[in-house]
Amino acid sequence: MLHIRVLGSLGADVGGKPVELGAPRQRAVLSLLIAARGSVVPVERMADELWRGAPPAKATASLHAYVSNLRRSLEPGRPPRTPATVLVTAPPGYALRLPPDSVDAWRFETWVNRARSAPAEDARQLLADALGWWHGPAFAEFTDEAWAEQEVARLTALHAEARELAVAADLNTGRPAEAIPMAELLVRASPLREEGWRLLALAQWACGRQADALSSLRRATRVLREELGCDPGPALAELEQAVLASRLDVLQASVSGPARAVPSPVPSVDEPPSPGQNLFVGRSSELRALEAAAWAARHSGGVMLVTGEAGAGKSALLGRLGGRLRSGGWRVVIGRCPEYEGAPPAWAWVELLVALAHAIPPTYPEELSVLLLKPQHVAASSRDEATAGRFRM
Repeated sequence: MLHIRVLGSLGADVGGKPVELGAPRQRAVLSLLIAARGSVVPVERMADELWRGAPPAKATASLHAYVSNLRRSLEPGRPPRTPATVLVTAPPGYALRLPPDSVDAWRFETWVNRARSAPAEDARQLLADALGWWHGPAFAEFTDEAWAEQEVARLTALHAEARELAVAADLNTGRPAEAIPMAELLVRASPLREEGWRLLALAQWACGRQADALSSLRRATRVLREELGCDPGPALAELEQAVLASRLDVLQASVSGPARAVPSPVPSVDEPPSPGQNLFVGRSSELRALEAAAWAARHSGGVMLVTGEAGAGKSALLGRLGGRLRSGGWRVVIGRCPEYEGAPPAWAWVELLVALAHAIPPTYPEELSVLLLKPQHVAASSRDEATAGRFRM
């Protein structure tokens, strides 16, 4: 089976073994035919493109030699004097006859087209596969050639769209924490594409980072005004209004899973706590990291360790996290380890089980001592305290 790669440096293999494609101009012949996507390219045009408008007198003979050499490399098992089936003669020139799966760029386009209409989970896998085939710019060796310009631009735009679709698929399958890093890469790579900013703000909002979402939307406005002299389109403007108004229905429409209530902001030094609320100053980045980890672990579970010197504020941080999770609809239970000689082993987990059993009575109470606990979410833990949410028994 022949496979050709143009998403990065040009390469080919037959039956899993790499083949020699020759000198630069011979490699350009193959790349030019791939860029034509199966269409016939006349000999005159090929000579003009390969020698940049000034082909030598023997250009046609050289071109025939390049084609002959490529045929031997691409079809090593073809018997002598039998017609070629891959790089074929098709008057008035040549064409490449290969199934779509044989060229990574063609396969990439097929996968992206399938992902557009596939269910979210299937789309996510299709896009992960497709993006994994990129190992550099399309037609990396020939990006400065006029004949490659249009196809490179088309594939580059399709690559940007695929990355946006992949972020959207993460959101649609309930993975906003995983979507944030990819969305940040999108806006760095293509700051004038509004979809990247929209996806970044949605992912941040879904992780409880309302302020960051608003900041991203306003950065987008600033970039567009400075670079293009225009305001953002309706999608960004409407999203900003939705975030400001805490319109969770808007969030729910783009992010799988229950929309989270937006947590109240952490009081600042100048903002006195409300009655009955302890003053909580700083640690906002740590709190956001804990919330993002909890959201990301809602399907598979997980553990986050919080460490620090005595009095550093570990309990206050976890207490604030627990309050935010409760306000977002999580079930939070706490277990503590007594600090004295001879304390029972794993006592924190015993307390967790007992508290959970009170909140959600087990089906077989007599088997509580041997109950297997399968965590659906573990939000955070420390040396003396563990906070967990939404356990399933």
